[in-house]
Amino acid sequence: MDRGQRPRVTARVMLYALLDVAGTLILASGLMWLARQQTLFLPDFPTSTATAILTVAAGVVLMLWSVAGILHELSRQRPTDEIDG
Repeated sequence: MDRGQRPRVTARVMLYALLDVAGTLILASGLMWLARQQTLFLPDFPTSTATAILTVAAGVVLMLWSVAGILHELSRQRPTDEIDG
């Protein structure tokens, strides 16, 4: 892409961004339980250390998957002649 040309924000990019936010909130919920044994948003979730660890793992996986999806969608917008050099 030229320096002046910005990538388009498509519906798929926005969906992945929303999933990234959800992953961040899930991660924060699990970390809050691990740090203080308090829930963050939903009452009685997570309820144990094991659930909190699974919540943290799920948040990290969802965040990584959504960022990879965003990068994939943005890389598809590049013309092929710029990729080859």
